[in-house]
Amino acid sequence: MKHTLTKTLLLFLASLLLLCCISCSGGHSYESDAAYSHLFIETDDDAAKALKNVIIAQLDAYNQGDAEGYYSLFNMEREDLNFNVAQFTSMRQNANLSCTPESIDTAFINEDNAQALITMTCRAEDKATGEVLYYYRTTTTYTMVRDGKWKVTLQTPGAEEDLMYTLTATETTTE
Repeated sequence: MKHTLTKTLLLFLASLLLLCCISCSGGHSYESDAAYSHLFIETDDDAAKALKNVIIAQLDAYNQGDAEGYYSLFNMEREDLNFNVAQFTSMRQNANLSCTPESIDTAFINEDNAQALITMTCRAEDKATGEVLYYYRTTTTYTMVRDGKWKVTLQTPGAEEDLMYTLTATETTTE
């Protein structure tokens, strides 16, 4: 009896540890982060929340200057990744770059295929002068597949005449 209780307790603790590892390995949750909580809506299910967290983490990596973190979401060959990381790193030497998501809408084809429509403002400022190099709002669609983790297989920018316009330095982007 004592042996069975000990064995049951050990199995329970092992299961609890595994559950903690699985939930912690999913990455940071931005739902309660004041800068990103507006991206989560009441009707989001767990899958939509998880996908939004992946995309927000990618944009956060971009804003922090983490080229590898930003490009890790894209499904690309190593030489393309190396080229993009080098270009990004070069640009960040002279400019502060940021992308601020305004909305993320998700649609799931099945549990391993999804699309996300991301509306965001993008800004670059010259590090030396503070001059605004560009500031615009854009919409892009990520077509994504999950094979262990989510990857962007296709990035489709919105039509420039419909979805992108230059903002003045003082224009607000919230509605």
